[in-house]
Amino acid sequence: MSYWFKFQIPTNSDGTRVSYSPNYHGTMPHCPRDVTILLYNDKEGYGIAQTEDTFIPKEVTVLTSKVALATLADVKVRDGVYIGQAIVDRWDVEEVLNGR
Repeated sequence: MSYWFKFQIPTNSDGTRVSYSPNYHGTMPHCPRDVTILLYNDKEGYGIAQTEDTFIPKEVTVLTSKVALATLADVKVRDGVYIGQAIVDRWDVEEVLNGR
């Protein structure tokens, strides 16, 4: 069974988004396994992911595939919004070092 979920990206006390590592999918005491990140939207403070795990953490919002796919289709990559290859490139050390 697969499900889609939306997770929150928290802010620091000064209002800026927290820094997080690749594959971050929310803050929770127990995380689902085999999570695929599909979107990070630092601008609006959320991300969307998919998992094959049956465990659903109370900290996430489960989405229907229709809602998740519609949200992903409407997203435009811009500063602070990462989808598809932009997620991969975000943590590509060579890209970062070369200022791209």
